Amino acid sequence: MTPTDSDTGGRVVTWTAFPDRDADRFRLVVLHLAAGVPLIIGLAVLVLLVFIIADGLAVENAGGTVLVIVLALIGGPASLVYLLLAVEYGSERELQKLAPSIGWFRLRYVTVSLLGGGIMLLSVTIQPGVLLVYLIGLVVCKIAVDLRYTVGRIEPETASLQQISGAAAAEYIGDGGLDTSDRRVRTFDLSPLRCVYQRRVGDYTVFIPRYHSRGWWGRPLVLVVPEDTATEAKTALDTVIRTTDWIPGDGLDRSVRIVLGGLDILFLGMTGGFAAVGTEVLPIVAYAAATLGLLAVAMLFLAVRG
Repeated sequence: MTPTDSDTGGRVVTWTAFPDRDADRFRLVVLHLAAGVPLIIGLAVLVLLVFIIADGLAVENAGGTVLVIVLALIGGPASLVYLLLAVEYGSERELQKLAPSIGWFRLRYVTVSLLGGGIMLLSVTIQPGVLLVYLIGLVVCKIAVDLRYTVGRIEPETASLQQISGAAAAEYIGDGGLDTSDRRVRTFDLSPLRCVYQRRVGDYTVFIPRYHSRGWWGRPLVLVVPEDTATEAKTALDTVIRTTDWIPGDGLDRSVRIVLGGLDILFLGMTGGFAAVGTEVLPIVAYAAATLGLLAVAMLFLAVRG
């Protein structure tokens, strides 16, 4: 990880951070944990199909067995007919989507996948609330992985940030700059920036921007740069704070606020409905009510403060 151009003061600061993906243990662990979910689901579906077919043959219920086979392999999501048509008429890019890349798979991480799938299976059968925590944890870890792969540029004179993160950042290694016409490159206006906090995490520095009221919407809440570019990035951000005058607007459009308010009322009503059903009889209802309640609170906050 090396800075490609890091000038101090009000000049442009750019950086490139792209660890070795094949040797990135954090990335591999997260991917294998996530792979455990479809792995367990696939095994469960396969066992169910085998049980249905075996049960149909044992009781001489051939009609039901044939129906299951037809639904699973001909008219269902695993349709062999669709697959044959795709192979014959599909383009190379479309075929690649049918067969996702598994180049990241490592045999030594199989136990990690089994652990992830086991946690999901146990959470469904014993404590459904753990499933929500597990899925949220996977999303947070995936975001953390993508943030470590980043190419960015801060321009203090225009108070702007251009950034691309995740696997797409690899395509920009060695380039002289970011192509802002590429839709994968996101451009942010940093003029509402009020202050910024930083903390070093390993080989990276994590910046936590704080914006003026009604100025945070649509802007990065976390900025990750390589440690060897942290000083220049902090200087550039301080320059933006010191030299930029920002006049607060009205925030979200009125139509967006109305939609968020309507969804908030809907989710609150659903939360009350679940609560009326009774959370003691069905524990999973309690988790559904809690999830909808949290979403309602978040939407209410966005409608009022967005």
